[in-house]
Amino acid sequence: MVKYFLASILCFALAGCGYTQKSLLPEHIKSIHVAPVANRIDLSKEISEKEHFRVYRPGVEVEITNAIINRFVFEGTLQVEKPDRADAVVEAKLMDYRRDPLRYSKGDDIQEYRLNIVLDVSVRDVKTNKVLWHEANLTGDASFLLSGPRATTEDEAAAKAAEDVARRVVEKTIEIW
Repeated sequence: MVKYFLASILCFALAGCGYTQKSLLPEHIKSIHVAPVANRIDLSKEISEKEHFRVYRPGVEVEITNAIINRFVFEGTLQVEKPDRADAVVEAKLMDYRRDPLRYSKGDDIQEYRLNIVLDVSVRDVKTNKVLWHEANLTGDASFLLSGPRATTEDEAAAKAAEDVARRVVEKTIEIW
């Protein structure tokens, strides 16, 4: 009885649970190019009851591009290359940059904001010209307090939100769920 029990535990241990950290990308994809993030925020759109906190931060698309490149370099599975040397290309459009109030004081002053960066992203295999994955409304976020010992600036929160969306882009590319 004990032999069967130990044998079954050994089988389960050797078999694993089926999870792997191996990339699901096609074998020929070893490098990637991150195209500059295009800004598609429509600033001429009228402010409405639903969209009254729409803002824009100049240069945020450059920060997002750099965050995605840095994340690919940090992750290390794919080599970041120039467009003519890459096996795959990340193409992203900045669709929205939102700063929504999260918390108010008793006097109705805003104490905390949630910052969202929304992208429309696709990754394309250069060799086959096939889209490996596409996602509209891929969102990175961060919150920031305006006062107190944990207060931060919107610039710091924007950098964190850019890093968050970059992490999501890289994970989705490498893992292709």
